[in-house]
Amino acid sequence: MVTIKRGKIKCAFCNGTGNLPQTPFMDIKCPVCRGEGFVRLGRAIECPYCGGKGRKTAHYNLTCQVCKGLGAVEVKGAFKTCPDCQEKGKRPGEYLPCLTCKGKGVIEK
Repeated sequence: MVTIKRGKIKCAFCNGTGNLPQTPFMDIKCPVCRGEGFVRLGRAIECPYCGGKGRKTAHYNLTCQVCKGLGAVEVKGAFKTCPDCQEKGKRPGEYLPCLTCKGKGVIEK
C-alpha cells in the first residue's frame, strides 16, 4: 500500500495530460481532472482496485466518442473512416474511470 502526500497529484486517468487517452486528433478534456492534469486531495493511499492507474477495463463495447457511432468523420466536406474506431462505431471500453477512486488513482484515508 502506497501512502500519498496531501496536495496536487498527477491525474492517473489521463496521465497528467489533461486530455482523454487514445483520442488521436481531438482534444477532449479528461472528465476526472477537468483538463487540469492533476487532482487535489487530502492524505490518500493508492487505489487497491485499479492499482493506482485510475481506470478499469470494461468488458463491453462503448459508442465511439470521436465519430459518435457513425464510423466516419467529416474532413473538409468529405467523409473519412474514423481513425479511432476504424469504421465500427464502437470501441472496447478500455479507458473507463475506476468507480472506486473516480479515476484519481488514489483514495483518501
